[in-house]
Amino acid sequence: MSDTKLLSLSEIFNNKIFRIPDFQRGYSWEERQLEDFWEDIQNLSPNKIHYIGLLTVEPIKKDEIINVEKWKDDLWLLKKGMSAYYVIDGQQRLTTLIILLHEILRTFKDDEGINFGQKSEWIDRFLYRSYNQIYKSFVFGYEKDNPSDEYFKTKILEQDSSAADKYPETLYTANLMFAKEYFAKKLKDLSKECKEEIFDKAVNRLKFNYYEIDDSLDVYVTFETMNNRGKDLSHLELLKNRLIYLSTLLHEDDETKERLRKDINETWKTIYEYLGKNKENPLDDDVFLFNHWVMYFTYDRSQSDVYAEFLLKKKFTSKNVLCGNISIEDIKAYIDSLSKCVKQWFYIFNIQYSNFSDKIKGHIHKLERVGWGAFPPMIMAVFTKERNEELIWDFLDACERFNFLVFAVSHRSSNTQNSNLYRKAREYYIGNLDLETLIHDIDFLTDGEENGNYYGWFDLERFRNHINELFSKNDREGFYSWSGLRYFLYEYELYLQDNANTKVTWEDFNKRKKEETIEHIYPQSATDIYWKKRFGNLKPTEKRLYLNSLGNLLLLSRSKNSKLQNYDFDKKKCLQSKDGKDIGYYNGSYSEIEVSKRAEWTTKEIIGRGLSMLQFMEERWNFKFKDWGLEKEEILFPTK
Repeated sequence: MSDTKLLSLSEIFNNKIFRIPDFQRGYSWEERQLEDFWEDIQNLSPNKIHYIGLLTVEPIKKDEIINVEKWKDDLWLLKKGMSAYYVIDGQQRLTTLIILLHEILRTFKDDEGINFGQKSEWIDRFLYRSYNQIYKSFVFGYEKDNPSDEYFKTKILEQDSSAADKYPETLYTANLMFAKEYFAKKLKDLSKECKEEIFDKAVNRLKFNYYEIDDSLDVYVTFETMNNRGKDLSHLELLKNRLIYLSTLLHEDDETKERLRKDINETWKTIYEYLGKNKENPLDDDVFLFNHWVMYFTYDRSQSDVYAEFLLKKKFTSKNVLCGNISIEDIKAYIDSLSKCVKQWFYIFNIQYSNFSDKIKGHIHKLERVGWGAFPPMIMAVFTKERNEELIWDFLDACERFNFLVFAVSHRSSNTQNSNLYRKAREYYIGNLDLETLIHDIDFLTDGEENGNYYGWFDLERFRNHINELFSKNDREGFYSWSGLRYFLYEYELYLQDNANTKVTWEDFNKRKKEETIEHIYPQSATDIYWKKRFGNLKPTEKRLYLNSLGNLLLLSRSKNSKLQNYDFDKKKCLQSKDGKDIGYYNGSYSEIEVSKRAEWTTKEIIGRGLSMLQFMEERWNFKFKDWGLEKEEILFPTK
């Protein structure tokens, strides 16, 4: 690199144009980084300077620029003597400063002065310059065709563009808008003098360590090895840079390499469009990359972050390209797969936006509730390849059944059979398994038998022992402490609901505290005479058994005052709140309505309802207690 210099923004933006190159990530700062930045500015004392970090740039030769289509709108500035630079490191802080300057300047009138200069002078210096009062060239921004480029011009700097709607919004563009709105709020109630002081700090008293990369350094390698500040690069962001770098090393003509580079950029546009498509539920970069790696390559769990180690240090390396182990076809196939699969990845976690039938959507929601387990890469593969919805439903049903019976019921470790399922995801994706066989394999892992031998991971003995343990612990909460209770009760509610209107949504049910959501019909504080007559003859240990047995636990449609939960059974069925609203069982969830039809609530009803619920479990998840030599009572009252 050339010598380092400590320079202010005014000194840096001296007849220079800056562009964020295509291998760089977009704007990633969020509220925490913006808060730190704003605090630095606020705490900066008068006449002091503050070191803000490294700014590394790469000079762009004019003879290279003239031949590049994406620079054509800015050639007139270069002819006027300005120099062009790529921002290699420091783009997050630099982008943040430009957004702040714009938000300050937009609060001043066109003919107003600010910090001993006209508003138009500052706009020319830091934001954009006009040519013949018609065309604008931007002093700082993204390379042309980057989805953040047009967004930055039109939405952040508020300038017109004919291509304003050409590109999708992404996580990065959402971050840009958040920063804009953040500074607008901070500046809203400040006086003109305060804003001028902040402007002066931003352009004169925040200092960068300014480096210019010389010709002997490879800009892609430099980017990877730099200590990135503010927020670490994700593996997905590093991978983009790596693939663009490898495209320059391929033994292909320049036109072919440029086409591949464009395809890589288009792929990452698509990836970030879909990862950020639902702004209420943005999807993580590296979770997607990991799951795609599981599906596309051979799974290996030898170390943490092994997928990144594989992608960046073993697979996509310069050595592999130069030795001919990776071809342009290999890279193209990989990025095409990323582009297709990220769309299905989005729909897995935002199934409401998909074109799948309600039946498929319903089963995805079940998997969300019971837990995804090791199935996301397999589901992504199936969604990408399969169009037969009956087969897809059978597959999702097998996944949900495995997760409920193996984890919730059998109480297995959360990583049970992960490696096996990951390998099967890849086998299916590359065509070594068809979907019918995959479904059969999942069912076999759940409760398969062959030649009289049982090979499944579902085990009712473990369920009985686990519930027994829950009844035996100090709190002796039995089924009330069962990790699968919430999901099971909701499935039972849906069963009672049948085709009627929904009374309880999972979102509402799941966000409430357990004590507000699941009621003991025979209450924990059974002080009412009604309960003393029916349960008073029982030993304390027996009372705990009935209290926390499955048949005594009820899904509530709404939270009820804890005092009301201790009333007698007749009052519970027909309760009214102080404002006259019916909150008794008869007007609640379908589970409550079912219980409200009982004339009494005694040990007999608790046993009977529990048996009915276990019968539902048998039918819903297709197994029989008797096949295990067990009676349902042994599960309901394991120590009775």
